[in-house]
Amino acid sequence: MFAQLQNTDVARAVAEKQGLLEPLRQFIVDHFGQNGLYAAYILIGGAVLILALKLIRFTFDLVLLVILPSVITAFILTFVLPYSFVYLLPATASLFTLGLILKTVAFSKGS
Repeated sequence: MFAQLQNTDVARAVAEKQGLLEPLRQFIVDHFGQNGLYAAYILIGGAVLILALKLIRFTFDLVLLVILPSVITAFILTFVLPYSFVYLLPATASLFTLGLILKTVAFSKGS
């Protein structure tokens, strides 16, 4: 799909997307001036940064609180229980996912 795209196709697609935002940019410039446009850029950039940081934090929580413990627990339980790793991993992943959900909901600071 991407191999068939030409540079002009990409440039046209970007221009079309920018055309959708042009009325909003013009509204901001008309009502708030160039400084208002800079403030809007900073506001949008800050919101994107906060969203990205929350996504990164959730990803690390998922790896450290669900994936690693569930794999380790399933591996240890294969020696104790008569079930294989493949059967134990979904159960341990579900258990640790429930723990992450409880941690996120119960111990959130309201943010």
